[in-house]
Amino acid sequence: MDVRPLRADEWQLKRDLRLAALRDSPAAFASTYARESHRSEADWRTWPAGGAFFTAFAALDEPVGIAGAWVAAADPGTAHLIGMWVVPAARGCGVAAGLVDAAAGWARDRGHAAVELEVAPGNTAAMSAYVRCGFEVTQREPFTTGGTVLVLPV
Repeated sequence: MDVRPLRADEWQLKRDLRLAALRDSPAAFASTYARESHRSEADWRTWPAGGAFFTAFAALDEPVGIAGAWVAAADPGTAHLIGMWVVPAARGCGVAAGLVDAAAGWARDRGHAAVELEVAPGNTAAMSAYVRCGFEVTQREPFTTGGTVLVLPV
């Protein structure tokens, strides 16, 4: 497996993976397929502002997962892991760990102290994967009702 950042000219791959994620697991994200399917090319190229998206590739350059990282201006010490998704056939094969490592490395290289994320209520598979990657539950109030906030020091 190879994990690397997506370039701006790979916006269609980012779009296709994100929309596949929203179709496959609509309750896992703070957005919807209907909202994101109407984004423009420029929106896909620049999202997330000031951040990066990483894609995991299996043999033969087949994309098997995606995750983004960005930093909110209000909390410059913390990077946020967003939009992580692994294709169903590749789950349980270490793809999530590779994506977390890429996002954590991106954060560390930019001087951030931690990576934070939210897990939607009921998403026990994601919660388990993040805990295996070293994330710990925090007491911060989530943006999503019923969600859980986790943090990984980098």
